[in-house]
Amino acid sequence: MLFAGFNVSEGQYSLFAAVAVGSIANLVGSWIAYAIGYYGRLELLERHGRALHIKPHHLEWADRWFAKYGDAAVFFSRMLPIIRTFISLPAGVARMPFWRFSVLTLAGCVPWILMLTLIGRSVGAHWTDWKDHLHYVDYAVAAAILLGLALLVLRLWRGRRGGDVATQDA
Repeated sequence: MLFAGFNVSEGQYSLFAAVAVGSIANLVGSWIAYAIGYYGRLELLERHGRALHIKPHHLEWADRWFAKYGDAAVFFSRMLPIIRTFISLPAGVARMPFWRFSVLTLAGCVPWILMLTLIGRSVGAHWTDWKDHLHYVDYAVAAAILLGLALLVLRLWRGRRGGDVATQDA
């Protein structure tokens, strides 16, 4: 959306067009992730639940949580980097009503998309300088993902090692 804002500053299209197309694209992508969660729920649990450590009570908890906080979670998460990408899947798994999900997704993504487009528009002629500096954000996100994966592997490794010790004592 930053580059779309740059294109707005160059007069290639209007701010409204950039935000409208970005919002619709966000909504359609969210529908896909929602559908995967909605229709894949039973298969996920029945086929892969044990491997993913998902039990029926986890889905029941997710349903209750989304019934209570789902509207706010979907709306506000659309304005948070990284998290905004993943909220659609649990909303589908929790069977959040589709049209309510769609309205909240659209309402939540418009401010985010508008902000990014306005930043891109204001950068204008300095786009190449900004573009080069934004690579550091990519590196930080990649480092955070790698750190998270390393912690997950360490946790799994410790859990298996602890299980082996318990079976040796028995």
